[in-house]
Amino acid sequence: MNRKILISAIGLLLAFTSAFALNFTPSYSFGVDAAYYPLSAAVPGKNHFAPLTGPFSGVEARVAGNASYTAPFLTGDGSNGLISGNNLTIDASLELTPVSVMSYGSVSLTPIAFLVFTAGGKIGTGWDFSPMGAQGIGVYNPVTTNYDSIAPFKNWFCELWLEGLFQFDLAAVVPGDWNHVVAMATYKLMYTKNTGAKDKEPWLWQTSGELFNGLNYYSSVIFGYQPQPVPVLNTVGVQFEFSGYYSNAQVDPSYAAWGGDFMTVSVNPVAILDLSKKDSLTVQLGFSSRRSFETLRSATDNSDFNLTYCGREWYFNRVAFSYSHQF
Repeated sequence: MNRKILISAIGLLLAFTSAFALNFTPSYSFGVDAAYYPLSAAVPGKNHFAPLTGPFSGVEARVAGNASYTAPFLTGDGSNGLISGNNLTIDASLELTPVSVMSYGSVSLTPIAFLVFTAGGKIGTGWDFSPMGAQGIGVYNPVTTNYDSIAPFKNWFCELWLEGLFQFDLAAVVPGDWNHVVAMATYKLMYTKNTGAKDKEPWLWQTSGELFNGLNYYSSVIFGYQPQPVPVLNTVGVQFEFSGYYSNAQVDPSYAAWGGDFMTVSVNPVAILDLSKKDSLTVQLGFSSRRSFETLRSATDNSDFNLTYCGREWYFNRVAFSYSHQF
């Protein structure tokens, strides 16, 4: 059945592109992401900021290759600036980390200059990386309060998503090299599943736990400035991120006090540097928030699921770097 669905989807896509006589232009890129996480131990109590308590909590690294195919779509006669850049883009990527491998693909439609709609999916699997005690994929064990690793290539992380993006550049309204004040807002609806986990059962993916099967969301708002005459510096700005689950009902009732519908909020200053025509580097500082609880964990508890949520704890989360090369 799954094979029939896949073949039908590919057939529909080919028929669609043929019907509109789309002429795709390919582009290829390679990226490396890395992040450093200092230690910021939890502090009990209502809304507050948790200070740094140690130099090291963890590191993160990944490499990815991407193939993108873009074709003009419903552009009219090219005289209308709002639709002359309309396009259809098909993306395919492969990502590798020390604990996982994942492939993903998407189709994006730009129907007007300031809107982009995307549908996509991911599938991956993970394994343990013993030198750093890192897990790729696992399921929560309420007895040990740890995550038990599950077999790679037999258990899978899967995700389907729909996303809408709004983008704006002041220079499009008030032309000028110094007028590129930009804004971008996205909202992504996702259905995520670990095939080795039951519904409402916590699980782990790429070392991050407290995940559940079902619907969840991610939203991002970026305000930036692009000083066109300034060499190297492409954009400087700040990003606001919001993510979480829609309902506490997606979490096992025994963890009801934990706060399953908590919204994670992050505030990230960011700079994008153009190292060359084909190379760019993004540098980001991450200030994030997490659940705060009435008390700290007991000496025998390795998770927060048995605690009672009471507020939001802000902390300095990470320093992140993302390098990209266009071929």
